[in-house]
Amino acid sequence: DMNMPNMDGISFIKKVKSDSKYKFTPIIMLTTESQPEKKQQGMDAGAKAWLTKPFSPEELLDTISKLVT
Repeated sequence: DMNMPNMDGISFIKKVKSDSKYKFTPIIMLTTESQPEKKQQGMDAGAKAWLTKPFSPEELLDTISKLVT
């Protein structure tokens, strides 16, 4: 999520991706934020997908399926 108590989502993605163990782990951003510039920042940081809340279970499963195949 973009809006977390101690760290925003983009900072979290950067921190996770800086660890070599998680360099290739796909990250899906699930957030209420829908601004194109925020989405681009997330993708630039390493997110592989962006879902805007609310989303359906089917949307989430479809997104996961695309990332793991």
